[in-house]
This record gives sequence, structure tokens and C-alpha cells, in this order.
Amino acid sequence: MIKLQLLLRRPSTDIALDPLVRAALEQLGFAVTGAGRATVSAELTEERFAQLFGPAAPAANLTLPLPASLADAISLITIAPRHSALRHTPRVHHAAI
Repeated sequence: MIKLQLLLRRPSTDIALDPLVRAALEQLGFAVTGAGRATVSAELTEERFAQLFGPAAPAANLTLPLPASLADAISLITIAPRHSALRHTPRVHHAAI
């Protein structure tokens, strides 16, 4: 599965994702994994990703073209960055962990 981040064109005051936006995403094969007032987290299978965006290997922070059916609701789709665990704890006092 390829993890994606989507930016809503019109942020909402409601934390729940608009059912019409969810339906449009699911119709394209997106599995919504989380939503907030301004963003949506979703996953696509590698096969569906290739069908929508081409066979290129996904790279973090790559901006993807918007499918026409999402243009009214979504302003940006990117591949979610991979997070990695630190092997050691930084010794500086101001490090965020």
C-alpha cells in the first residue's frame, strides 16, 4: 500500500470528512485512513496507484496530478513521508522526540 496525504480545497469546521468527498475518494480506490479539518490520509494499492498516476516509483513529497473527479474537493495530493525511528536518543536538551 502507498500512503498518501491529501489537502482539502475547502477546510471544514467539522472534523468528520464530508461523505461526498469520502465517496469520491473510495470510488477511485483510495482507502481513507484518517481525516481532519484540512487534510485526509489515505492509501492506494500499488496497482491502483499505477493506474491513476503512472508506473513511476513513488517518492516522498512527490506532488501527484489531481484526478478530474477530485479537483473540486482536493487541492493537493502527495506521497506521505516515511518516518524512521531514532537508533539513539539525542543528548541535546532542545531535541524533539
